[in-house]
Amino acid sequence: MAFDPKLWLHHFVLPLVAGGDVRVQQVIGTRELQQLLTFEFGRDESAQRIAEARQAIVSELVIDPPEPELDEDALRLAAAMQNLLFLQHPGTQTVSVTRRRLRAVSSYAAQLATLALPDVDLDDDRVTARVLAARHSMLHHLFDLGRDDVRVSFWVGKREFRGAEPPPRLLKWPEVRRVREERWRVTVVGEAMSDPLMKPIITGLLASSPLTDLFEPSRLEPRFDLAPLTRWLKHPSVARAVADRWLSAGLPQVAGAYAAALMALYNEKDSRHRAAARTATAFACHVQLLSLVGRKATTEREHLLELQGIVQAQPGLRDFYGLFAAAQRVGLGRPADVARDPRLAREIDAYASACTQLVGTERLLELVGVMARGVGYQLLAS
Repeated sequence: MAFDPKLWLHHFVLPLVAGGDVRVQQVIGTRELQQLLTFEFGRDESAQRIAEARQAIVSELVIDPPEPELDEDALRLAAAMQNLLFLQHPGTQTVSVTRRRLRAVSSYAAQLATLALPDVDLDDDRVTARVLAARHSMLHHLFDLGRDDVRVSFWVGKREFRGAEPPPRLLKWPEVRRVREERWRVTVVGEAMSDPLMKPIITGLLASSPLTDLFEPSRLEPRFDLAPLTRWLKHPSVARAVADRWLSAGLPQVAGAYAAALMALYNEKDSRHRAAARTATAFACHVQLLSLVGRKATTEREHLLELQGIVQAQPGLRDFYGLFAAAQRVGLGRPADVARDPRLAREIDAYASACTQLVGTERLLELVGVMARGVGYQLLAS
């Protein structure tokens, strides 16, 4: 069947961006990509709806952004997603689809997914944020995408249906035929990360869209890794977008994953990671400081009771708050100009003291040592 860019936009890209069921029919190859790059999308209704959906996403991340275009970057990301979902389609398990063919699709999809990144040292902060936000608007459903699988067991065997409903005949006479139906959700990313053909595509997509990576630290797979991401947190617009996302979701939702990634960064033996560790530590504290701004004055005891309630439900978060207290001793816990606002400084002191009590002196000293070593600071004996 000939490739039709208009149908592809309507049945795949539009639901990919705006939400809905995506339809995967064929592979996007070099010929199809060239058709897309030369196609006039200006008056296409689906293209306009895609632009509106992307604009809604981007407007939440950066100030006064231009409407995202279906440029080469956007089309390549969408095409990579198309090929990734093709590789996961049940039809690829048939004998008519060779392993060589699947490897070729995988290789090209990984190539499509790999985009040049803005220059963090040369590009303007707002330009960088707009580029990353535009890419994220194409991939913001990446960790939500999934497939509903069904297994039907009956008296003489069982059958599985990947992303499809079982035929009604299999469900007839459930008591007589001892029919049992099981359903489960398979995430696109989870399945891809367990397959060597698909894993490079996910790696490429996340490397090309750091915001997509930073926005979902608590995902199960792939493991959240701060080492390649901290350079983006130096950009005020990017850091602002990430902090807003985490605080809107609720800091406890991301705290455990971030603390684990931060500890892994401290334990890196390569000294080149020390600058990244300093940035990541300062950002962890920055987000907690933002959570204090605008709140009514809270005593140390009130902070402690609140934190105890959080870690009682999620014990793994204790170190996240302990790292805030440790950062105060290492010198990364707050910006110097906080001293200009005595009320805020007292609030931070009360919060830091509550964090200290939460983890206890012994664990705090351990965290201080790990942090100081990880960021390359030498602590004076007291």
